[in-house]
Amino acid sequence: MFDRIFQLPLSSPTLIFAVVLLVILFSPLLLHRFRIPYIVGLIFAGILLGPRGFNILANDESFKLFGNVGILYILFLAGIEMDMYDFQRNRVKGLVFGLFTFFIPVIIGTFTSLYLLKFSLFTSLLLAAMYSSQTLVAYPIAGRYGVTKNRAVNITVGGTILTDTLMLLLVAIVAGLCKGTLTNWFLFLWGIKIICFGLIVIFLFPVVTRAFMKRYENNMLQFIFVLSLVFLGAFLAQLAGLEGVLGSFLVGISLNRLIPNISPLKNRLEFVGNALFVPFFLIGVGMLIDYRVLTHGYEALMVAGVMAVVAIFSKWLAAFLTRNTFRLTKDEGLMIFGLSNAHAVATLAAVMVGYNIILGHNADGSPVRVLNDQILNGAIIMILLSCTISSFVTEKAARRLALTGQLERGNAEEVKPERVLISIANPATIEHLMELALTMKLNHDKHSLYALAVVEEKRGDTGSSAERLLYRAAETAAATDNWVEPLVRYDVNIANGILSTIQEHSITDLIIGIHHKSKASDSFRGQLTEALLAGSNQTFFMYKAVQPLGTVSHIVLFLPENCELEIGFQRSIEHIYTVGRQVSKPIICHAATGAEMGVRKIDASFNNKLPVTYQHVDEWSNLPELFKSVKDDDLVAIVMARRGTLSYHSIFEEITEWVSDNLKQNSQLFIIPEQFGQPVDHRGQFSALHNASHDFDDARSRRWLNILTKKQAPAEDE
Repeated sequence: MFDRIFQLPLSSPTLIFAVVLLVILFSPLLLHRFRIPYIVGLIFAGILLGPRGFNILANDESFKLFGNVGILYILFLAGIEMDMYDFQRNRVKGLVFGLFTFFIPVIIGTFTSLYLLKFSLFTSLLLAAMYSSQTLVAYPIAGRYGVTKNRAVNITVGGTILTDTLMLLLVAIVAGLCKGTLTNWFLFLWGIKIICFGLIVIFLFPVVTRAFMKRYENNMLQFIFVLSLVFLGAFLAQLAGLEGVLGSFLVGISLNRLIPNISPLKNRLEFVGNALFVPFFLIGVGMLIDYRVLTHGYEALMVAGVMAVVAIFSKWLAAFLTRNTFRLTKDEGLMIFGLSNAHAVATLAAVMVGYNIILGHNADGSPVRVLNDQILNGAIIMILLSCTISSFVTEKAARRLALTGQLERGNAEEVKPERVLISIANPATIEHLMELALTMKLNHDKHSLYALAVVEEKRGDTGSSAERLLYRAAETAAATDNWVEPLVRYDVNIANGILSTIQEHSITDLIIGIHHKSKASDSFRGQLTEALLAGSNQTFFMYKAVQPLGTVSHIVLFLPENCELEIGFQRSIEHIYTVGRQVSKPIICHAATGAEMGVRKIDASFNNKLPVTYQHVDEWSNLPELFKSVKDDDLVAIVMARRGTLSYHSIFEEITEWVSDNLKQNSQLFIIPEQFGQPVDHRGQFSALHNASHDFDDARSRRWLNILTKKQAPAEDE
């Protein structure tokens, strides 16, 4: 039995999985010292461990399954990580690159095959199609360096989908001509199937996903649901006569705006794919490579050499022409070449189609194939060389682009230190408040969040419930690869605890849940909010969520007159832009003339990539009529002000009440920008009033609170 367990190739599923995990673990650790991309290490590990190496692992159904899942995952991640608005702006560049990277290899490949290798027309066309294909094997490298939203990456991804689609069409046409099955009826049915597939994935999948995520906010259920759509989309693509990778990419595109960049769901999708499925795929690619073809004589080396040179040179030429056509930087051109140079799955698909087409038999009974064994072996060598070059070039370009991006962001982040405090009291709102905090961060510091739970001393609470709340907040942040510092504070009341924490930790932004009125006499803001506004000058966010941020349709922003004069106006707008950019939602801005001009200046300086639609507002008092135009699934964001400031309007209280009562189906965000000057310390006064409120009726308590804080004259309260 012992001999049977260790017989090569290994047959024990447990041992096979352990060996693969050890390879995935140690390959990047060992190769990092030599600056060799881990992708190359995994491919070479597949060569050494596979049936053509030491025969430790068999290229069985398990590797085929995980490998297929891996390549589908790569294209899906490419779809959900794309900056859709940047992609739309660069769609012409992506289209041009896609045409370059298809037609240049096809033209060069056809002529070299016909006149240099002396192949037939059908063989030359299939070889040319194989040259034009490209697989985003090195895409995880771009993700590791955080440059997936760079325009060069978006251009390459868009061009990859176009060239692979055209390649599949060319392969299908040539195969149909060889088999004699290419008819008008076949092309008509094929077109119908492709149209139906596109309509289902592009229009039906997002509708179903939005409804599911609004109903079920459990991260595990959402993860499984999204994965099921990925493989369902790949299967539908195969039914339509296309490659499954096109289906998974289209699913990523259709779900792009429903999965925020900073979210537990996005983090889980990337983690599972990059840690397990993608490495399995790369090891499987290595198992397909047969290095022994180099010993098959001059003719085999000639075929393999020509194929490798044509494939790599044609992709370099396409990237070079794209870079010079659109005046991209040198590093961006290098990134395009690095990502587009790799040949893997689509190449193997084209090769196997031609290899399986038998035109006849030789005198000895051997089959005459459109693509023979020499071409198959040459394709394997081409895959090895192209993937190796692709990994090295992409690693170099990604490192340079990441360094450039850090230098551009450095000064802005030094000028604008950021510390966000999330006040937590209600277990039902923790995840939504944390989602807003994680999404609106302006900097890339993963240690700039503070979660606070205040324990009122007079209640005699031991603090265990507060610790449980903070644990959930920390768990939510950790799921997005961020860190939140939990703070438990014992104080005479909640307002006093929050204000003290703001001062001690130099907080710049405060997030709280919207006050829920318990009496008809309660104000919308509530006593706690009034005390916080009176005792601090920081930017204040009051948030009520009825659905996840990723499922909202638009961010509808309302800006009152003179709000652009407030010191914290620019920072508040940048927070809104950051939320919109992270969840990929357009902004509809209702603003007076001055506010609109202020937003446009910020829009230009902030390098905002989101589409912003401006709606002019003549009278702020007419806003309730404008609110009626808000649609379901819109996030309503209103910039307000503290009493006595430049942009304060007496109608604010009425507006907040109206929004709270009439837009219950919409998520609501009220923003009160930062102010100049030192706030008056009302903590002691508020504490005394809070204790006295048990002896007086609520209306009289509110009247004396306003007198003490000097926020409203006594006559106005009656």
